[in-house]
Amino acid sequence: MSDPILAFITAFTLVYFAIPSIINVARKKHLFDEPKARGAHTERVPTLGGIAIFAGVLFSVVMWTPFQAFSELQYILCAFIILFLIGVKDDLDPISPWKKLIGQIIAASILIFKANIVFTGLHGVFGIENLPY
Repeated sequence: MSDPILAFITAFTLVYFAIPSIINVARKKHLFDEPKARGAHTERVPTLGGIAIFAGVLFSVVMWTPFQAFSELQYILCAFIILFLIGVKDDLDPISPWKKLIGQIIAASILIFKANIVFTGLHGVFGIENLPY
């Protein structure tokens, strides 16, 4: 089997088994997302599911990615951790949209300036094919 398939199976399995215990902890600690007028939920939903997804993806990436061939991965993981921490903080104690935006800009800046990740084109979205550097 190829590494991407093994990575997917690893992440899926870890998340599949972690979600029930995280939901159980969220219920015991009364950590719920209450329905709001602008929200998608119509009933209370346990928060913190992102922890299982984060753990599954992080474990799978670290286990199956050849770091020698993909040296920028450390910066991608740094940005990923910043976004994760913002999400957990927001689940436990809601934060303002401006603070979330600042954290997202920091994470994007790490990707742009340290990992050298750039958009080279939009593949026809909005009629734009190629973008200059």
